[in-house]
Amino acid sequence: MKKIAALLLSFIMVFSLIGCGSSNTTTNDQTQKTTDTTETTDATENTTNTQQGQVWSDQSGAGETCGDENGKYTIGVIIHTTTDFLCSKYKAYTDYLGKNYGVKFNYYIIENFADETYLSAIENLCAQGVNAIITTNFSGTAVLQGLKTCEENGVYLSVGFSQIDDSIKEQVYASKYFVGGSYEADYDAGYEIITSLIDSGCTNIAAIGYEPGITCHDRRWEGMMQAFKDHPEVKKAGEYRGLEFTKAVEDFLASDNTIDGIAITLLGIEYCSEPIKSAGRDGQVKIAFCDLSENCQDSLNSGDTVCAIGGQYVDVVFPFVLLYNALEGNPLDKVEVPVNFIICKSGQEFSDYMTYLHNDGVYAWTTDEIDKVIKSKNSAATSADLLKMGSSYSIEDTIARHGE
Repeated sequence: MKKIAALLLSFIMVFSLIGCGSSNTTTNDQTQKTTDTTETTDATENTTNTQQGQVWSDQSGAGETCGDENGKYTIGVIIHTTTDFLCSKYKAYTDYLGKNYGVKFNYYIIENFADETYLSAIENLCAQGVNAIITTNFSGTAVLQGLKTCEENGVYLSVGFSQIDDSIKEQVYASKYFVGGSYEADYDAGYEIITSLIDSGCTNIAAIGYEPGITCHDRRWEGMMQAFKDHPEVKKAGEYRGLEFTKAVEDFLASDNTIDGIAITLLGIEYCSEPIKSAGRDGQVKIAFCDLSENCQDSLNSGDTVCAIGGQYVDVVFPFVLLYNALEGNPLDKVEVPVNFIICKSGQEFSDYMTYLHNDGVYAWTTDEIDKVIKSKNSAATSADLLKMGSSYSIEDTIARHGE
């Protein structure tokens, strides 16, 4: 009964957090902040129930697998979706890796980024009997709680799309079950978003970002704000951080008809294009953003988009390699790998990205290349090799390795 009550409480908390995220409004030059209240429940203490119906208490997390169904190892992946442009490619890459290395990937889809949601997902995957877990966008001190659950169950943990906070890094690295992870140059991406708009002639730019609390978006926001500071000649039309992105664009355009640029930390075309057209400002307002999509080609060709940043599906390679080596009994030195973004400022650059990095069956590194960082296949493999891969990742590097 205690287990059931705790899980019900966690479920209620998840939906209450979803509801709280929808009330943000736009203000001029004032960041909208969301404060998340973290509560601890007995659900984080119980990880021994292995029956399928009880383990998948949150049915939204169940049912997606890929790779080798009968693989020697099972790696759980905690992620917010597997259907958008980025994450569908991320999942396709794990399918490719799994089938070549004898690994089954078990996806747990989360509905929000609350600490409790991650901790519940880690518990459920451990109870399912996975050998290792990749968490995406998991950050803050809650990583220690998740790691404790992994330690109790003998499950290795790696973090993708995010860095370990400096305040807990020593404790996290001391654990046998933490193997390292990877993250992108989010601060630099945020800075690039603003400077690209400035370079294109924009002088009055609205800044839009995901609500505070997600490390990658927080760092993109920090980069954007620094770019404004470094370019005082450019007006910042206002700031919005929340979840109602389309409404934010609409409100900005309605309140200021001199806005000529919109910078957003995610999916700019999807959230900006229609409001710009509806306001009768088509061709007058440029956009720059992180997260590529299938709509980038036309928008870059037309000049409506001046900078689109993404390509981070490759992030999964680094947690996978670190976990696989550990599972094989050949752990590499723990490292968090900085991974370059792909920056597209023209239709040709996006076309090249699709051709050499994203189209079906095309990946940044083939398994022949990944073999070089698998100790059982190359005894000389080191974490330094992973660092080099992350720092050299680009369209040009991929073309050089794979040929025209």
